[in-house]
Amino acid sequence: MQLPSRSASVETIQSWLVLQVASHAKVDPTEIDILEPFSRYGLDSLSSVTLVANLESWLENPLPATLFWDYPTIEDLARYLAAEAASLNSVG
Repeated sequence: MQLPSRSASVETIQSWLVLQVASHAKVDPTEIDILEPFSRYGLDSLSSVTLVANLESWLENPLPATLFWDYPTIEDLARYLAAEAASLNSVG
């Protein structure tokens, strides 16, 4: 998975995820806590798959459908994706 440079920042990924989760939950982005599990905001399996698809599109790379279960908070997921991008971009 070769991630574009825009995805390398934990903060950029967190901001994108906060906006997506807030939109799904129909709340203001300031109400999203990056340390809370996605399930707190009503993400079920269907909405999680949809968000993974949106994330794939934004990052322009395939991602596993289980991503939101493997990394259950915005902070966890953003750190994982940023670390993956850093390690892959340093190799390539």
